Amino acid sequence: MNIITASPGHIPYIQDITAEVWPATYEHIIGKQQIAYMIDLFYAPAHLIEQMADGHRFLIGYDEAVPVAFASYSLVASETYKLHKLYIRLSMQGKGAGKAMLQHIINDIKQSDATVRLLLNVNRFNTPAIAFYKKMGFSVLHDEDIDIGSGYFMNDYVMYYDVVPR
Repeated sequence: MNIITASPGHIPYIQDITAEVWPATYEHIIGKQQIAYMIDLFYAPAHLIEQMADGHRFLIGYDEAVPVAFASYSLVASETYKLHKLYIRLSMQGKGAGKAMLQHIINDIKQSDATVRLLLNVNRFNTPAIAFYKKMGFSVLHDEDIDIGSGYFMNDYVMYYDVVPR
């Protein structure tokens, strides 16, 4: 897998992968209306550009010349990074693409030469993602309910991985 840093020109790839993955992943958990609301809230071009400008590093993963994955992460506090997004096309799930993307991020974070922790939020009912993150060495820190407006909540686990063990 070839992984590159994404720019605003890659937004159509991010949106295309999101449009494929989100309904299959979340429809049975949060329903179509909340999916549409969240995609508009987090994945509209203006919102993605704003995230990029705010220091979120976006990556695109390619299989051959086809974009099959994307991720974003950023430094959120002293020695604490957060994985904001990691999505893999359905046809590539279970084939090492998620592991490659996550390892790329961890390797990049290790360049900081500091003891750091990588946090992420994952829906508490997204059991395949939770299993993946646990397999990759993440542990549940706590649960969290986030009000995202319009009567919708994200019911998540906050998980962590010590990039350089303390």
